[in-house]
Amino acid sequence: MDEPLVISADQYKYWQVDFQNGTMKIVGQDGQIWEEELEPKFRSRDSQIATSIFDWERWWILSTTTRGDLIITEGFNPNSPPPFNGRPSVYLDQNRWRTVADVLHDPDRVDNPTERRAAQDLIRLATDGGIVLPLSMGHMLETAGLHSERRYEVGVAMAHLASGWQIRNPLDLWKHEVELTMRDHLGLTDGAPILHPIVTEPGALFGSDTTLGIAPETPDFDKFMAMLVMPNVVLDMLVEPERTSKHPLTEWVDHHARITSQIHAENVPKNQRRPLARRRYWNENIGFYKAAYRRLTHSADFPSFSDGQLARLLSASPMVGLASELFIRRFMDHQNKWRGNDLIDMFHLSSAAAYADYVCAEAHTGRQLRDAQRALGRSQTVFTTLDDMVTTLRREGARAASERSSHPPSP
Repeated sequence: MDEPLVISADQYKYWQVDFQNGTMKIVGQDGQIWEEELEPKFRSRDSQIATSIFDWERWWILSTTTRGDLIITEGFNPNSPPPFNGRPSVYLDQNRWRTVADVLHDPDRVDNPTERRAAQDLIRLATDGGIVLPLSMGHMLETAGLHSERRYEVGVAMAHLASGWQIRNPLDLWKHEVELTMRDHLGLTDGAPILHPIVTEPGALFGSDTTLGIAPETPDFDKFMAMLVMPNVVLDMLVEPERTSKHPLTEWVDHHARITSQIHAENVPKNQRRPLARRRYWNENIGFYKAAYRRLTHSADFPSFSDGQLARLLSASPMVGLASELFIRRFMDHQNKWRGNDLIDMFHLSSAAAYADYVCAEAHTGRQLRDAQRALGRSQTVFTTLDDMVTTLRREGARAASERSSHPPSP
């Protein structure tokens, strides 16, 4: 094991790390076995992960918790697009994940029979190659509010059914869309960067401005090691038994509540409030656009946009179009009460509704997002019950792998 490691399935069969015994074992394709003690920095007394195995043939990471739960994570290949293999992507809001977790552990906990059946069908599709269920940073933050047994059950369910799939941090998606918007305005679309929103890329949900993500310039071996380590980082965070208090985001809430009050105080007709609210959203976020514009042009100038141009500019972006619509609607509604959790809901659900094939959201934001999709002339992919979403999912052709193999398509 003193020899340089080579990333090759021709050479290795399994890598196994036993965190409880503090050992690492490598099994070669020729049957040869190398074993040695883990370095102290890789040992963790508090981790609930017992072992982690990398299967070179399947390109999977198999993690076992100290309670015996098995989590399989699909590996990451930086040289290939995300391996959907025909599977649609489905995003669940945190409260829907709790329903699914309850059904996974004890179906009788869910009183509503239609939601229970829908959750059972969703679990079948997720565990049998029918759908992709990505996790987001919003899920990590929401799960941190749970503790003890509830935390473990929900966290294990999420890790098990997501299988390593993630939707990128909303801030990364936002910045990417901003750059594409400015490139389109400047006629610089050739050579525009490509960013896959839903991936198995290690740390994508945490964001590019953290130490947990990877970048295109990251060396291949470091990407490979990140792929091996990240499933355990995510799982550890999901099942951490101690609750983490949520930040109240008081300043953010107060700031947006003042904007709503200011627009209401203008006392103008509704058809004038909308451009006013849109302009306020634009002014709140113009710094992102200026930064992208100056990076592309090396100029300190920045153009002005009319109300009509601004409406088209925002609505053309997949996520920004939806997020801006949510902000505009809430700026216009003086009866709306801003809450700290709005920050998570609005950004994570907007990114999900922009890039996932199906979304099951909490009722309030879910209805607003569905209305926003309709207003923007987009397909309505947001649902507020598991039953409605799974019914549509099935009607539109989602099938588990075993269902596809037992009912092959007609010639």
